[in-house]
Amino acid sequence: MTPDPDLSSALDELPQPLLAAAQAARREFLVALEPLRGELFRYCRHLTSSVWDAEDLAQETLARALTRAAQSHQPVQRPMAWLVRIATNAYLDQVRRPAPLLVEPSERAAPAGTDPAEVRDALAEVATLLAPQERAAVVLKDVFDLPLKEIAAMLRTTEGAVKAALHRGRGRLTDPDRSTALARRTAPDRDTLDALAAAFTAYDLDGLTKLFVEDAVSDVIGMAHEVGRDQIAAGSLHHTLYLETSVRWRAEVRELDGDPLVLMWAAPTDGGGPEAVEDVLRAETSDGGITHLRWYYFCPDVLAEVGDRLGVPYRTHGHSL
Repeated sequence: MTPDPDLSSALDELPQPLLAAAQAARREFLVALEPLRGELFRYCRHLTSSVWDAEDLAQETLARALTRAAQSHQPVQRPMAWLVRIATNAYLDQVRRPAPLLVEPSERAAPAGTDPAEVRDALAEVATLLAPQERAAVVLKDVFDLPLKEIAAMLRTTEGAVKAALHRGRGRLTDPDRSTALARRTAPDRDTLDALAAAFTAYDLDGLTKLFVEDAVSDVIGMAHEVGRDQIAAGSLHHTLYLETSVRWRAEVRELDGDPLVLMWAAPTDGGGPEAVEDVLRAETSDGGITHLRWYYFCPDVLAEVGDRLGVPYRTHGHSL
């Protein structure tokens, strides 16, 4: 019988210089990839069911890419194609079904005259209507126009299987009964979000802190990860209310695709510009308490889509400080 690992090892914590070196390497890596971030997000957006899932997939892709780069001993050619391959594999890992995707020999490729514009118009429904490999095949071919051979290599299958997946996927996107297959995730508690918005607008740090469960998690996407109510209060909440003195925050609960979220409106304190949305918050709740809060301040593609769809002015600040 294998003994349980000793969790009280001699290494009590990672050395600070090591953490600083890891943070510096990550920062340099992301700066190098900055010109590709928008295209990466668009690819992830086509694969996923929501703007939020797209950002999660983009972040997972970048994390995997950093690890992959650290393990590579050869130059990375065509970095955008490299990122697309990593994103595709990350997506398939997340949603791969237990049973393999079977391809019937009798299935034929999609007709050559299929209008790509029709497929693009249906991409909002792709994530809930198609199986994972069908979804990836449709996006890679009809949006990014990659050769079948390259798609097959990315999906680790044959060109015939890709053609069949395209045929099935395109057919489901044009099925008149497709609306019955759409689903929506459980929304957070609206009263809790209203309280969160009111406390932010009132600059009530104590009131904000009390809304979080003791072991809550807060993620400033791509920038900071906090665990525990006290760490959240001393970190992101305190920073927003007391250190960001160049703007005055006002929070408002709005709905997007039926889900409530919090728009963080910022008005420059020097009067040098109009009020605009500079952050979007999403919360997970349980029994009236916030269990997970996500901040999208450093996600310009997310802010742009939310702002455009809600018809509100917004300002973005890039992916980092």
